Amino acid sequence: MKTEIINRIIETLLEKIEAKDQEQGRLLVHDDFEQFDSRINLWAVRENVRDLKETTITDMTNIPDDVEIKVTYAPPSFFSDVLGGKENVPYWQVATVMRILRDSDIIYDPHGKMQLWMDQAPHIEWDPNLIDLKRQTTQLLLDRMNNRIKEDMFADAYIWLIKAAEEAICVPLMQTNAFKIGTATLLLDVLRDFDDELYTFFADLLRISSFDYEKLEKARKELETLADHLYKVNVRTNREMWILAAFVSINESERRLNQCQKSDTKVTTRLFETAVAELWQAYWLVAQNPRSEVKLDPWVVGSFWNHFGFNELDANWLLEQKKKVKELLPH
Repeated sequence: MKTEIINRIIETLLEKIEAKDQEQGRLLVHDDFEQFDSRINLWAVRENVRDLKETTITDMTNIPDDVEIKVTYAPPSFFSDVLGGKENVPYWQVATVMRILRDSDIIYDPHGKMQLWMDQAPHIEWDPNLIDLKRQTTQLLLDRMNNRIKEDMFADAYIWLIKAAEEAICVPLMQTNAFKIGTATLLLDVLRDFDDELYTFFADLLRISSFDYEKLEKARKELETLADHLYKVNVRTNREMWILAAFVSINESERRLNQCQKSDTKVTTRLFETAVAELWQAYWLVAQNPRSEVKLDPWVVGSFWNHFGFNELDANWLLEQKKKVKELLPH
């Protein structure tokens, strides 16, 4: 996107800030693929906001139709709790705050608070308790995998294995104070520079090399149809928010897959891997069924198996991967 368009959007939005908004600052967030995007991602910190709220702005004049403007409104405590070392702050909040502060430009900072936070960010370290929680979560997921193996439910076991690997991989990364590790997509990005062997292990678990454009697009469309059906029958239930979150990943997978057609060879691989990882994330979210004894929706698991499964996957293979996951967890 041209710089003049971005600046025009920023200036227009800043002019709309009112005193009643009690806005403390605003950040323009960057990502590695923004040169292919017609999307602007902003975070606005406001005193009169209680929880995170994301909105898409569509009513701006003199802006190209394909430009997407996303603004996330956040209370100051979302950042200050992390930077101030408050106890029991969720892992995802810490990862999000640190990613935003490290990958953003300040575009509005009337009291200097945004700059103060950015100056503090390099000195933040992962709380050992959160690292320990990752170990515990990994073991819980591996236990679920074991239970599914005993019942010959290998597709379910495979899903729990991948999720356990996600959690376990975070442990060595957190021990080096890596923060950009909130999703499978971010994990792949970090692992490319951190550890070739670990990167290959995780990419193999996600079966990235087994996909091509057509196969990935077919899987995405199938999951989108399934998610749409499941959402309609789960409105106002404990699955509704899981499925809504999955649509974000489904859309992101589609976006990155389409961008593969426009990128040069150096970036195409990363975009494609991102599309696969987002699809996995979407499958994981749609599959969540807390009321079920096995915690996963069988229809979603069946679709996942159709696209991610392979003939060699059996109890022995799963247990061998489990050993590799547990090797990541020593204290």
